[in-house]
Amino acid sequence: MKYSLIIFIIITGISIVTASCNKSEEVNIESVEAVQTNAPRQGGLAGAMKKASIMMRRLARAVEKNDWVQMDMWAEELKEGIGFNCVELYMIENNDVSYEFTVLSNKFNSAINKLILCSKKQDTDNSNLEFNNLVKSCDACHESFNKKAKAKLDFTDSGQRSIY
Repeated sequence: MKYSLIIFIIITGISIVTASCNKSEEVNIESVEAVQTNAPRQGGLAGAMKKASIMMRRLARAVEKNDWVQMDMWAEELKEGIGFNCVELYMIENNDVSYEFTVLSNKFNSAINKLILCSKKQDTDNSNLEFNNLVKSCDACHESFNKKAKAKLDFTDSGQRSIY
């Protein structure tokens, strides 16, 4: 009787710990879904870039706070959003894609992959460096292909995209 009570307590404890670990993952998934549903409803490249801007601000906050789970999640979402979706939409909307665009796209993908690796390793020093490289890759692309706005992007925690 004594042993069965101890076994019951151990099994209950393991079940509670397992359930609490899964709870944080569910919250993170809901956060990504919330961004996708709350994102602007514009279509095409402009809508994809607005979604990416929201994700970039959230990634900046995660890097600043060294929140590895959020950093990994938002970096992966940004990789999908800009690295694949925005690049593909840009190529569809612009018939003549230059070599420069391909090089800048590769720099972005390299920076985001290194940032994802830093988040997995929980490498604070290099995550800040790679995030800065990521921002530089965004700035370089915007300077080259967004001729109307020749300013750098600011992804601060103010909640709005500001240009300085």
